[in-house]
Amino acid sequence: MSARKQYGGGLAVLPCLAVVAAVLVLPSCGSDKSCSSNPTGPGCPASPTPPPPPAQVTRVVSQGNSPMGSKHVAPVVFTTTAAGSVGITVDWTFATNDVDIFLARGSEPCTLQTFNDRSCGFIATEESFSMKPEKLTIPSLAAGTYSLYIANFGDTDESVAWQVTLTSTSASSASVATTATVQRRADKGTLSRILEPR
Repeated sequence: MSARKQYGGGLAVLPCLAVVAAVLVLPSCGSDKSCSSNPTGPGCPASPTPPPPPAQVTRVVSQGNSPMGSKHVAPVVFTTTAAGSVGITVDWTFATNDVDIFLARGSEPCTLQTFNDRSCGFIATEESFSMKPEKLTIPSLAAGTYSLYIANFGDTDESVAWQVTLTSTSASSASVATTATVQRRADKGTLSRILEPR
């Protein structure tokens, strides 16, 4: 009789072991499910941190000041060594004068005639009658040599100051195309003299 109890007790242990094994296995199965619905939950692997975006750097590529006669235009040649956004600011003394800015590729792309008839291939212009200082931003400009033309359409001589900045990242590509739109005004009149490049 005692042998039968031991035998029966041994059989009773097997279902208990099966229950314990199931309890140990089920949490590991459930953890995969809970990590997919809650990736930051306990026991879930940490997600890799994405790399930070490349830092943008803004630097001055040209700045200066100069006297400028009435109806004169002065080219300022500058070179960028990386693609990026070029910002141009030009200020002057008398608000009664109309000073405008034009940007073209190359070191001497315009003559007085091609400037006056707007045929020397401007990339972008700012020809506002009222903006002071004049500001122009050209996004995604390829690296290269450019000419900034500062034109005094006013009736009196001026003193102008300019600054050209380049904002770029380490991932900038020199093959980026210009996306600026050229706005041309025919009512500005003509200029009488183009000065030597600065």
